[in-house]
Parts: sequence; structure tokens; C-alpha cells
Amino acid sequence: MTSRYRMAKFPRLRDIRERQLGWEVIELAQKLPDGKPSVPSIYRLEQGGALRLPNVRRVFDVVNQALGQTLDADKEIKVD
Repeated sequence: MTSRYRMAKFPRLRDIRERQLGWEVIELAQKLPDGKPSVPSIYRLEQGGALRLPNVRRVFDVVNQALGQTLDADKEIKVD
């Protein structure tokens, strides 16, 4: 059975989170609506794993908002 969601990656997440925002993974997770994706899923995303596109987009939106909307989703999110 295949997922009905497309899978995606956010390759620069760790770098942006640590260097530009200075956040720990748990801080990022606390800012996510409905607590999704989970902390383990965020770690997996940072290690190059793919998550469902809606979850990657939630992470991207929180990070981008904190950076004043300076990121481009088309350049940062890699859809499989």
C-alpha cells in the first residue's frame, strides 16, 4: 500500500535551526501546530529522511515565519 501523501525532505533544516535560529529540536516541536510532526520525526528529517509533505511544510512554515518569511519553499523543500 502506498501513501496518499507525497514524501519530502528539508535538507537545510538542521543548519537553519542551529545556526540561524539557535533552537533545540524540542523548541521547534513546541512551536508546531497540533504537535505534528513529532520530535523523533524532526530528527529523522534532519538526518535526511523523508516525511509526508504536509508535515515537512508545517516545519518549514514555522522556521520561515521565525526568519521573517525569507525562505523559498520551492528551493528548500525537496519532494520525492
